[in-house]
Amino acid sequence: MLKVVIHEQQTLRWWFEQHLLRRIDMAPSYQRRAEVWSKWKRAHLIDSILNDFDVPKFYVANFHVGPASDLNPRKTGYAIIDGKQRLGAIFAFFSDEIALNQSFVLDDSPQAKLGQLKYSDLRSRFPQLAHKIDSFIPTVMSVFTDNERKIEELFVRLNTGEAANGAERRNAAGGPVPVIVRELSQHLFFVKKIRFNIKRMQEHNLLWKLLLFEFKNGFVDTKSRNLNDFAETAKSWSKSRPDDQQDNMGDYDLARDRVFEVLELLAIEFNDSDVLLAKQGEIPIYYWAIRHHPTWVHELRDFVLEFTEAISENLRAQKSDPNVGTAELSSYYTMSRTTNDQASLEGRYKIFEKRFAAFRRPMGRRSK
Repeated sequence: MLKVVIHEQQTLRWWFEQHLLRRIDMAPSYQRRAEVWSKWKRAHLIDSILNDFDVPKFYVANFHVGPASDLNPRKTGYAIIDGKQRLGAIFAFFSDEIALNQSFVLDDSPQAKLGQLKYSDLRSRFPQLAHKIDSFIPTVMSVFTDNERKIEELFVRLNTGEAANGAERRNAAGGPVPVIVRELSQHLFFVKKIRFNIKRMQEHNLLWKLLLFEFKNGFVDTKSRNLNDFAETAKSWSKSRPDDQQDNMGDYDLARDRVFEVLELLAIEFNDSDVLLAKQGEIPIYYWAIRHHPTWVHELRDFVLEFTEAISENLRAQKSDPNVGTAELSSYYTMSRTTNDQASLEGRYKIFEKRFAAFRRPMGRRSK
């Protein structure tokens, strides 16, 4: 027997109170191991609630009706089937275990400084926002069954809808990296700042490259075969892990966290849909510069603007007279034609870093 019906409407505060009273089993025996969300991803869910985005349904086993079930050894009222990470993120925010991301922007009041605030901060300083979270009514589906196989089948059916064609295949593969890429692709930098086309998941491919750089601690070739090898290595590594160590992704987690830290800085510096972020192939150079020189970030956009114009002027001059112009700028432009080659990445970065350092000395330490 399996019956799935919508649960009566209850607020997030009500569900949190059930959690505090230990009426929700968050780790039943039939709960499939899901990805472990980072603090950034958990905070991003709170961002979605505050900015009125849709939150997917939650599915819970409901034990309030019918006789005692073998599926309820802890004698709770509910057990989570699907949505464990989301519900856990909400409970963590209520408990002040996580704060809003530094890059958080409230769409209805973008001038408000809300980044890194916790739930208790909202209650004292922005009570209307705390109330918005308290009173938010999620869609929760009650599942009535005494058959564990039915719950397992339901879970599988809820989690097998990802596309796997073309450029999406790598991101739909198993292992830790696709999970991390999907998570980081929701960062403000990719949602609002970039200008290049993402219809074929180009932002995902860029993230694969950044993660590979972090994992290798330097520039490497980022052609498709190299990214595929990275994916397969990570997938094989994950399969070899004991079940009780699957939640710890080691160096992959560290690479994710380093990428996130740099994206936080870049998101603050660039404009929405920034024309300077229209070329995907240049972003790894900007990324690596701020990765190594985070204090330079507030001058990055000004430098990129000047540097880009200098390259364009140099190219125009050489079209008129091949004997004029700056060899270094010409070299940078030539290398930009092969953005995935390690030699191109290293060569461009060397020129970029050198000129960026020179740009900063006469201009001083400016702040925006």
